[in-house]
Amino acid sequence: MDKSVLVVRGGALPIESGLGRAHNAVTERLRTGLVMGWSLAGEIEHPLNDGQGAVKRLRKRWSIHPRKVASEIANRTPSIVHITDQEQAHLVPENAGCPVVVTIHDLFHLDPQVLDTEWGPIQIGQKPGFVRRMDIRRLIAGLRRADAALCISEATAAHVKRFLPELRTFVVPNSVDLSSRDPRSGRHPSPNLESDSMHLLVVGSEDRRKALDFALEIIGALDVSVRRDVLLHKVGAESSSLAENRLKKKATDLGVRMRWHGRVEEEDLIALEQNVEALLFPSAAEGFGLPVVEAMASGCPVLVNDLGAQNEHPPMRSILPAFNRDVWCTAIEDMHRVWTNRDVPIRPIDEEMIRSAEKRSPSEIGVIQASVYDQIL
Repeated sequence: MDKSVLVVRGGALPIESGLGRAHNAVTERLRTGLVMGWSLAGEIEHPLNDGQGAVKRLRKRWSIHPRKVASEIANRTPSIVHITDQEQAHLVPENAGCPVVVTIHDLFHLDPQVLDTEWGPIQIGQKPGFVRRMDIRRLIAGLRRADAALCISEATAAHVKRFLPELRTFVVPNSVDLSSRDPRSGRHPSPNLESDSMHLLVVGSEDRRKALDFALEIIGALDVSVRRDVLLHKVGAESSSLAENRLKKKATDLGVRMRWHGRVEEEDLIALEQNVEALLFPSAAEGFGLPVVEAMASGCPVLVNDLGAQNEHPPMRSILPAFNRDVWCTAIEDMHRVWTNRDVPIRPIDEEMIRSAEKRSPSEIGVIQASVYDQIL
C-alpha cells in the first residue's frame, strides 16, 4: 500500500507566483504517480484574499490555520506532512505523530545577509519591521520543530546548515515543465525581433540582488560596433515606476538599447526564450534560479554569475566569474561574432541546454522526492 503525503500551505498562492508554482509542482508529482511508492493524501490551504483586515489575517495565520492543520493531521494520519515553503513553517505542529518536512526555497528574509562582490556589497533580504520580526520568530521556531528541510538547491541547503545546523537537510530541486518549452516539438515564431539586432534577454525584478544594473553596465562597456547591434529585452513583473524610469535612463546614458516588457504571458516569454541569442542572468543570489532552467528548456543559451544557485543548472561554458566585467563582455562579444557570421536568421536550438534542463524534469525530481521521503520515514 502506498505511503501518503499531506501537503500543507497557508494562503493559496496563484500558480503564476514562484511559490505557488512550486507548491503545485509538488502536489502534481504526487498526484500523477511520479513519486514512486507515495500518494497524495490531500491538501490543506485557505483562500489567499478573504477581505479581512490585518488583525484578522494575522489571527488566521498565527492561530486559526495552525489549529486546523494540527486537527487535519490527526484526522487523516498521513505518513508524512509536507509544508511547501518556509514562509509557512509556523504550521509545523507539536507532536504531529508523523514526520513533518518543510521545503525551504531560501532564507533571504529569515536570515538577511550582505554579500561582498566585485560589483560592491549587495543586501540579500530586507530588515524586518516589528510585526514581521514576530512572524519570523514563529517561522524559525517551526523550522526547529520540523523533522527535515527539503531545500531546492545546494546553495539553499548550505545556508540552512549554517543557520540551523541541527536541522536535517536534503536537496530536492524544483521541477520545471519542459514539454511546454521544448522547441524541438514546435518552436514559437519570432515575437517581432528585428533581424538587424542581436537580441538578449534579462528576467527579474529591479532589486539590486538581480543585478540588472550590471547587465546594463557590461553592455554599455562593449565596443560601439557590438553595442549598437544589441537589443536588451527586460521581462519582470515586480516593477515600480521609479525603478523603471531610473533603469531606462541608465540604459540611455550608457548607450544601451533596451525594450521594457514588464509582465508578459507565459507563451510570450517562451517565444522570447526560444528566439533571443541568450539569457543574461547576473543575479547575486537565488534560491533556485527558475528563469535559467526555463530558458535552457527552451533551447536558449544562458550566461550566469558563478554564484548559488543559478550556477547549479547550466553547463560550465555558461558559468562566468561573478561580476567580472571583462569576462562578461568577452562572452557577449563571442556571441556577437557568431551572430554576425551566421547564415540563417534564426538561432539554432542549443541541445546541450535542453539536456541540462532535463535534469530538472518532473520525473527526475519525482525520483529524488521519493528517495528523500523514504529516508525521512
